[in-house]
Amino acid sequence: MQTIIVASTRRYSGKTGVCVALIDELSRRGLDVGYFKPYGGMPTDVDGVMTDRDAAFINGWLRRPSPVTDVCPVVRSRAFIEDLLAGRPIPGPAEVAAAFARVAEGRDVVVVEAPSDLEQGAGAGLSATDIHQALGGRILLVENTTSAEAPDRVLRAAVIFGDSFVGVIHNRVTDPDHKLVETQIVPFLASRGITSFGVLPHDPLLSSVTVREIVDVLGGSVLCGEDHLGDLVESFMVGAMGQEKALRFFRRKARKAVVTGGDRADVQMAALETSTAVLVLTGNMSPSPAVMGRACDLGVPMVLVDTDTLSAIEHLDLLFGHVRLHGPGKAERMRLMFTHAVPVEPLLEALGIASSSDNREL
Repeated sequence: MQTIIVASTRRYSGKTGVCVALIDELSRRGLDVGYFKPYGGMPTDVDGVMTDRDAAFINGWLRRPSPVTDVCPVVRSRAFIEDLLAGRPIPGPAEVAAAFARVAEGRDVVVVEAPSDLEQGAGAGLSATDIHQALGGRILLVENTTSAEAPDRVLRAAVIFGDSFVGVIHNRVTDPDHKLVETQIVPFLASRGITSFGVLPHDPLLSSVTVREIVDVLGGSVLCGEDHLGDLVESFMVGAMGQEKALRFFRRKARKAVVTGGDRADVQMAALETSTAVLVLTGNMSPSPAVMGRACDLGVPMVLVDTDTLSAIEHLDLLFGHVRLHGPGKAERMRLMFTHAVPVEPLLEALGIASSSDNREL
């Protein structure tokens, strides 16, 4: 049985998407693949069991799912943090190792998604390095690489993981950075003995959320447009300027959420003249009848929240920063991007996966 640990040095690098694509590629080769997330950060309830939202999604997507109680044995809930800080007993490396053994039983490969960065989970003895020491396996780094900084984090990760480190996938690379990453950063890392297994582009669709998810995370009230709560939102913009400037500003992005004060009718009208998927009105101030009527005519949901604009922005920043694969077609889209940009056979060879037709010899 082979263990592959997918790690990253910073949040929002896209580990979950790479895990999904990797699992799919391995499954297509006839392998029995398991998924394990030892330390989850997005608590959710599944049939009375506290687990991680992404872990529950990927596990349910597998051909042979693991028990919900095992796939993510530690979840960073508020109660968990309180117990950790108070010195009360919490699940740690021993519980993680036991759950992993149950997930791995009878499998050919288990793909392990490490915590968000190299520090997360350290207080519980469950950082990426702790997990590697407990479970073994080979390390594949997924990095949100830009051309604006030297790849110091990648170099440091290679030192930390030593011989278990197989290389890096550069993920969520924007169009302006793509060429420089390929022509400068990839060769630079190669000169230091680090293999790059592809440069994947940033895809706004993979980071998109539904209007309903925005309503849920902000705890808002829907004033109109209830029939469009399932529409996708690719980004958000903040309206805090005059109407003329706002109109030019809002034209830069399509399928967006616009966050503005409930008393800013001018900004709201400007947003409705562009491709806006939802208007978020802060300060618990209802819109004017003219704005409400225009939004209803266009079918654009308006969401009223009682928080201030800054708080709403902070919540949305966390929501949009995470690549979400739960929507229809997103997992397949990620797989196609992966197979297009990544030399799959060399990657699997580096990970210790047989490339022959008889993969059962693992």
